Amino acid sequence: MAAGENGPGEVPSGGEGEPVSLSLAAKGIKLEPLPLRAGFPFTITIPIHNNEPVPAVGVPVMVYLSAKQEQIGFSSFFRVVTVTVPATQTLAVKVPVAQNLAGGEYKLWVQANLLSPPIAQQAGTPTLPEVDLEDNSVLLDVAVAPFDAYASDLCPGRVDAAIEFAEIWLEPDLQRLHVRVHNVGNQAVYNLPVVVTGGQGHGRQEQVVPSVAAQGPSADVSGVAYTAAIPPCGGASEVVVELDRPLEAGDSVEVAVNPEDWPDGLAEDSFDNNHVRSVTLSPDQSPVLLSEGQVGAAGPGGAVTDYDFAISPEDVEIVRSGVILVKVHNLGTRDAANVPIRIEAKSGRKVVDVIPVVEGNGLGLAAVQLGWLWSPKATLTLIVNPEGAKGAYPEANRDNNLVTFTLP
Repeated sequence: MAAGENGPGEVPSGGEGEPVSLSLAAKGIKLEPLPLRAGFPFTITIPIHNNEPVPAVGVPVMVYLSAKQEQIGFSSFFRVVTVTVPATQTLAVKVPVAQNLAGGEYKLWVQANLLSPPIAQQAGTPTLPEVDLEDNSVLLDVAVAPFDAYASDLCPGRVDAAIEFAEIWLEPDLQRLHVRVHNVGNQAVYNLPVVVTGGQGHGRQEQVVPSVAAQGPSADVSGVAYTAAIPPCGGASEVVVELDRPLEAGDSVEVAVNPEDWPDGLAEDSFDNNHVRSVTLSPDQSPVLLSEGQVGAAGPGGAVTDYDFAISPEDVEIVRSGVILVKVHNLGTRDAANVPIRIEAKSGRKVVDVIPVVEGNGLGLAAVQLGWLWSPKATLTLIVNPEGAKGAYPEANRDNNLVTFTLP
C-alpha cells in the first residue's frame, strides 16, 4: 500500500474525476496487538472496498481517536492518509498509532473519502465524487487498559523506578540533560516525570568545585520531561530534559524520577533510588557532570564502572531439552537491565540473549533457548556482558565473565 500522510486540516488533491463507490464496515476494522495497553503503540487496520471496476485514486482516509473524558494535557490522535484502492478489491490501510495514550475509554472515528469534523460527526462532503456515503464512516468504542493491569513474575513484587548517576549526561550545549530511567519493579510504568532542579547555592557543590566559590550566584535552573512506557523487570526509557537555562560551573542539580511529593505521582515501595545530585565541572573542562564526592566524571553511556558480573559452571543448569537456566551474579553495587550474554559453539555458531535484570550485590536469572547449538556432548562457551556487545555495561574486571559447559 502506497499512502501519503497529510497534516491536520490539509485536504488531499483529487476532488475531480470519475465517481467512486467505496465502503468500510466496523467489523472489518482491527486494532493490534490486543489488548491495547496505555503508552504502547498499536496499529489500526482499515479495510476499504472498491465496488467499481476502475481504481479509486487519491482516496482520503481519516482516523480520529479521542478520549471520552479528556483531561488537561491530553492530545487526540488525528491522521489523514491518501490511498489508491484497486478496482473491485479490498485494500487494508494500516495506520500506526505511536501516541502515548493513557488508559481509559476512547472513541475511534474512521472515514473514507470524507473529511468532516469528527467531533460533530457530520455526514460531510466527499472529496471524490460519490453518491452513497452511508457506508463510508465508522464510529467505534475503544478501551485502553491501564498499566497497573500488567505485571511480571521475573522479579520481586514491587513498584520501583530508579536512576543512576552513571546514566545521566549533558549535551555540549549544557542545556539538555539525558537521563536513563530503569524499571526494576514487576509492574510496567508509564509517563513518569523526570525533574531537574538546582543552581548555584544548592547542595554541597562548594566541596567538590571550590574554585567557583568566588563567583556570584546564578538563577535557579529547572526542567521536566516524561518517560514513555517502561516494561517491568529491567526495562528502561531514556528521556531528554530541556533546562530553562544552560548549566554553569559549580551548579548543583538534583535529578529525580517520580519524586515522592509529585502530584498524582506513582506510589512506589521505595524512593531511595529515585534521585541523584550532581555538580557541573569548571568551564575549562569537558561539559560533563561530576557526582558529589566523586573524583571521576561521567559522560554518554556512563563512564563510572559499578558493575562486576560473574558466572561459574554451577550457575548453568539444563532445565529441559534445548533450554538452559543461567544465573548471573553482580559483584558491583548498581542494578543492571538487559545484560547481554553470548553462547558460542566450537563451530562458530552463537546465540545472543539478555538477562532481564541483574541486581547490584545480587543476581539475575534467565532461561535461554539454545536452538541450533543443542547437540549431544557439545561444549559451549558462555560469555556474560561481552566487551563491545550491543548494550554492554562498563566493567573493569571481565576475568569472571566466561564459563564453558558440556551438554549431556
